[in-house]
Amino acid sequence: MKATLQPVEHLGKFERLLLVEDLWDEFASEVDAEPKVEVLDELERRAAWRDEHPGQGKSLAQIARSLGVRL
Repeated sequence: MKATLQPVEHLGKFERLLLVEDLWDEFASEVDAEPKVEVLDELERRAAWRDEHPGQGKSLAQIARSLGVRL
């Protein structure tokens, strides 16, 4: 187990899941409602790529199928 995870390695799966849920809830409560400039820039970059390469992108359903995931 990675060194950063050693303090929680003694926890069972259920306890680790609860820890993750608590951390996620805390993270979600701290995140600003407004998107960051970097995120908006990345979305613009991806949209430009999509416009420049029609037909080369994949839908979420196609990606899920290729990964063997059912949506």
